Amino acid sequence: MSAGKRWLLLFVAVFCLVIFSITGPMTMVIGNWINGGPAEMARLELPSGPAGITQEEYRASRQYLHWDRRLFGGGPTDASTEDVLAYAAKRLLAEDLGVLVGDEELGQYLQLQLRMLNVDYEQIWRGYFGFRNPLDYEAMLRKILQVRALESLLASTVIPTGADVLDQWAKDYEEVQYEFVILDADSFFAEASALEPDEQELQNFFESDMNFSQRRELELEEAVTFRALVLSSASLRTEAVTAWAPSDPPEEDALQGYYDFHRFTLYARPPEDPRVETEPFLTREEVTEERLLRDYLLNRAALTLRAAATDAGDLAAFATERGVEYLLYEELIPSSELTELERIGHDRLRELAFSELDTFLPEPLIFEGLAILALPTSQRARTMPELAEVREFVVDFWRISQQLELARTTAQSILDEIRGDGDGPPLQAAEAFANTAATHNLPVMTQDWVSRRVRPVADPRWDPEDRIRPWLRNQIGNLLDDSLDNQVVGPLENPGERSVILGHLLGRRRADTARIWPGELPRARNAARNSANQRFREEGLSYEGMARAYRIEKLETEEDV
Repeated sequence: MSAGKRWLLLFVAVFCLVIFSITGPMTMVIGNWINGGPAEMARLELPSGPAGITQEEYRASRQYLHWDRRLFGGGPTDASTEDVLAYAAKRLLAEDLGVLVGDEELGQYLQLQLRMLNVDYEQIWRGYFGFRNPLDYEAMLRKILQVRALESLLASTVIPTGADVLDQWAKDYEEVQYEFVILDADSFFAEASALEPDEQELQNFFESDMNFSQRRELELEEAVTFRALVLSSASLRTEAVTAWAPSDPPEEDALQGYYDFHRFTLYARPPEDPRVETEPFLTREEVTEERLLRDYLLNRAALTLRAAATDAGDLAAFATERGVEYLLYEELIPSSELTELERIGHDRLRELAFSELDTFLPEPLIFEGLAILALPTSQRARTMPELAEVREFVVDFWRISQQLELARTTAQSILDEIRGDGDGPPLQAAEAFANTAATHNLPVMTQDWVSRRVRPVADPRWDPEDRIRPWLRNQIGNLLDDSLDNQVVGPLENPGERSVILGHLLGRRRADTARIWPGELPRARNAARNSANQRFREEGLSYEGMARAYRIEKLETEEDV
């Protein structure tokens, strides 16, 4: 640009400053006119050719990177110059490659965001991000998702080699050798039995720390009072019952339908029958036609009786009028005792404790030539008694919990003893560990070389009753990357076995790739691909990686950006 033109543009700029209120973007445009074009922060090589990262692009990228990290995390919102330049390079590369974010992709992200935040959409675009309208917010999202799509596209091109797959497999199935000691909670029975809780400690345990089984043992179970109408097969032939009960003989289809519908409940094969595993219910022939017809007629009459009894005011008088038996149970009966009631005891009577008051159970109970219609008149929910009523039992449960606590404390003291006065990990040679275990009367058990992860083709044939070794292998395998040889790891608590374990790492070795099983290859390929993808995201998409791949070159500038 000639000197004359520069002075002319300078005159225009001064004139505008005097006459108009000039915005920041107007000032930038005027500066670009004067300087012969927008200033550049860096240069790079795109697939289409050389390109520059201008100061305007740098400012925009810094803002978009700030929003990106607010949305997805991944770093401080106040990014370094290199981070911004890398992000700007990705924005330019996405445009250069024609990466687009369609309405479907944008909509899926917005739906996910709404579900996660559980707020109104306006609260997101206006409240969280300060946009004036949703269109501006969505335009910002498209730009950010465009960069994210580019990153996924670039990372997807990373294909691990065969050697990478084998290395990943060898890492996943690294083998470890260790020994361990078990501190069984039951071995602290005598010590725990000598302990006495103070009242507040016992109250807290009673209210919050008892396990489910202990609470169920102490709870007052649900109970019910109820009334019932009982119809027997013999009463179907009485004059009072024949006056209202249906008397037409059933069709064959009706009998078959009744059998098919009720065979799982009424005609279950006895548990002692050796065929119960393969044929869980009696065949129709085994039920016999006599019993099937009797049950069908009882059920049909009971349903008719139920329909009439629903609106009866005086159920006792109604029973007398219809020629059926009336039973009244006015004392609360625990649900477990309902099965033991004389003549009418049945498992299904437990439903009374949870069904609607003063309403008959939906289906009659049919068994032993009886049909029973029952309805609850009052119910008591399952509830915990007061501590004073069950204090003895709660103290026993508390002492049981203290057994495990004593095991934990002892295990931690052993670790502290091995660690000594240092702050590092507790390390001890095999002979010293054996001496430490002997001091505490703990037998040392060993586990020879085993894969750090489940490997069915190579795992030892552990005893099916052994619930420690398979579980312990997984625990040590998970800790292996952060542990040293000769380190004592733990305390490891096996919740199902009421025990605390200390493991002692003796060594580790690379899995033999010559013994890989074909079925293990797909997982190894996926793991290698994921690892390569993650490494590329951490390294290839960083400023250093982008600078190498696209020859980013910083330019000296005094512009305050």
